Amino acid sequence: MRVIARPWTVLIVQWNWKAALLSAGIRGLLFCVVLVPRGAGAMRGAWIEVAFRIALGGCWGSIMQELRRARPAWLAGLLMAVALPAWAHALEFALFKVGGATHIKSGMIASVSFSMASLAVNYSLMRRGLMVTGEGGASLASDIRRLPAALADCARAAGKGMRRVFQNPT
Repeated sequence: MRVIARPWTVLIVQWNWKAALLSAGIRGLLFCVVLVPRGAGAMRGAWIEVAFRIALGGCWGSIMQELRRARPAWLAGLLMAVALPAWAHALEFALFKVGGATHIKSGMIASVSFSMASLAVNYSLMRRGLMVTGEGGASLASDIRRLPAALADCARAAGKGMRRVFQNPT
């Protein structure tokens, strides 16, 4: 696996700027909505989150991009859904503490909830060739144009999976 064999190349050289931009922008907005009513001390957490997600979002996107063709796909998906978020949220919590953010619990609940949904969607989009940077990647404008149809496909696939789970209980 190139992530382990060539971490500099995967995490730095192939840093996924699309993932960094969208992660920081969306999470920053989410944190502002949750924390603005709680004052300036709480907003420190929003700024920590934006800085953290710019750095981590690009690395995380690069790892997802690297794993999008991994087999078995379910194992790569599990790694993306469990291992990376566990590591990232532990680091995020530590940064909030060190940075003196207040209302950490509210921020962490918002962040973990968003991660659960966004990871599944991002991994699915990258498997469809969207949000990929470097070789094989399209422009951000092209990705955004293709996004509605791809998100609809993701929703249909999730719906089919849920129906299977509920129709065939084991």
